[in-house]
This record gives sequence, structure tokens and C-alpha cells, in this order.
Amino acid sequence: MRRVPSSATNSSSNWQQKDAATLPICDRTMSTSSWTTMTSIPETVSNDAANNKRLVFTSFNPLAPITVVMLHVLMGSYLEFTHCWPQLPEYHLLIPDLPKHSRSRHIGPFSFALSADLVAQMIRENAHEGRAHLVGISTGGFIAMELIKRHPEVVMSAFLSGATPLSDTWKSINSQPKLSYLGYSILLHSPKSVLLKATGWSPEFQNEDHLKEIRRNSSARLYEAGCIESGKWSREDMVEVGKKDKRIALIAGTKQDNVEGMRDMGQLLQSLGSKDGTESRAFFVKDAVHVWNLQYPVLFAKGIRAWIEKAPLPEGYEPLEKEATPIEEPR
Repeated sequence: MRRVPSSATNSSSNWQQKDAATLPICDRTMSTSSWTTMTSIPETVSNDAANNKRLVFTSFNPLAPITVVMLHVLMGSYLEFTHCWPQLPEYHLLIPDLPKHSRSRHIGPFSFALSADLVAQMIRENAHEGRAHLVGISTGGFIAMELIKRHPEVVMSAFLSGATPLSDTWKSINSQPKLSYLGYSILLHSPKSVLLKATGWSPEFQNEDHLKEIRRNSSARLYEAGCIESGKWSREDMVEVGKKDKRIALIAGTKQDNVEGMRDMGQLLQSLGSKDGTESRAFFVKDAVHVWNLQYPVLFAKGIRAWIEKAPLPEGYEPLEKEATPIEEPR
């Protein structure tokens, strides 16, 4: 199966109005058409899904020399990155559906460990030189760190948002998954205007196919599994990640994420590194919601590019240092 990707739409924010026809990469410039002249149509790889335990994924720009893997949130799908992938034509992108989600719903039960193992398998079999940069948000971020713990040899760097040990408030919410899922389900089946206002997702970056997949993936069992897995993620897990000495960017949206927790975990990862890991950092994006790749996808993609190329993160990202300027707390 082949699908033509949706075109990206720029937000009106100042830092999103600065897109040009070329992409700055450190001290060089690459045309946006460099790798996409013959690869503008993505390839969906099913691997005869019904008969094996490999993730179904979509591949973009296979001639590009550097592979990037993008991992979606709980209940989401690869369509979550519809407005990010057109912004990254200079990279070979692998975007899977995670176990029990969309095209990979035949694989289960859902867990961070199983997901990490299968993503590692996908990287070994499909990424250039069997290694990739990781991008993950929320559940996708936790799975990326689980992958670093279990299969560090396939990871080049990681750009992760909204993935830190849960605060006491969120642990309390996650301890009652049936009740919180009920509220989530009601919201998910509310009028679209209500859903977008509650989530903070930008209306111009939504489409019915994406929302349809979220609703199809939604189940009490999957939601509970996600709550259990994220609730178990601890500081000790972060220590294990840090000891793998990978260069990791941790991002927090100021509206809904645990900003102080992200600051602490960024410092922890940096302190545990001996080489690449010493360059790990934490950042915040002002006014960003938890799943902000559906709010500011262009800025999200710009951050990915800058982190991979070891360039300064663009305007819109602020470092979370020890004496950071006070910022808005999550409501």
C-alpha cells in the first residue's frame, strides 16, 4: 500500500514564519528536494503482518543517508506525524505503528519492552547501517528510552518530549485507569471543537483519518496497559538510560508536562554520560501542550533537525538550566 503524504501547514507564530526554501544544517545548506526527487511517495511496509511479529511501518526518503525513527503516543498512529515528515526530507524516516495500534494491532500485548524490541528489530533490518536517531513523544519517548536501555547499539541519539517519571499527581490519576479512561473516552467522542480545545491540538493540523485511528485504537485494556507501563517508569530507569551514554534531548511543554522533573532528568542524564551523554540537555517550549507535535509540528521538526545535526536548537526552545527563568506551571 502506498499513500501520498499530506502537505504541511505553517503556523502563524514568529518562529514558524522563518521557514525558507533551504534547510540550514550546521555550516552547510541542503535543498529540500535533495533526497525527495524520486522518493516523494512513502512506502508502507507490512511484512505480511498477519503472519509475523514485525511492526508495520511507513518509510520516507529511503535514499537519504541518515535514518530517523519517529514513535507516536499511546492510542496514536504514524499519522500523528503527518505534518512533521514533510519538514524532514533530508532524512530517511521510519514511522511505525506500535503494538496493538492501527496497522500493528495484531501484535501484543502492549508493553514498553515488547515495543522497544520490535523497534530495534525494525532498525536493524531497515535503517542505514542498522542504526537510527530516535524521536518520541509521551509513550513514544518512554519506548525510545526503553530501547536505549535494551538495545543501545542501534541508537545514535534521541529527541524525546513529555517522557519523565510521573509526578505524584499523575501517579494518582494513573492508579485509577478505568476512571481516567472513561473521561478520555468521553472527550474522544465529543464534538471535534471540544476535543481540540481540551487537548490544545491546532485545528489546522488535524484530519479525520488521524482522529479515526485514535478512536479505533482506543480501548480500556490498551489505556490501562499504557498507564501501568508509564507508572512503573522510575528514576532508576533513567539512571540505566544515562549509563548507556547516548546524547539525549528532553523536551517539556510548559502547559501540561512536568517541567521541573524534566530539568532534573536532563541533569541526571548529563551527569551520567562519559562521552556523547555529556551533551544531553533538557529544554522547554513555552505554551506547548503534552502532544505538541500536533500543535507546533514545524517547530517540532526544526528541533529534531537541529539536535541530529548538533546545531543550536531554534527559537522557541529554551534550555532548562539549574537557574532557569520561572515559567508557567502546568494547569
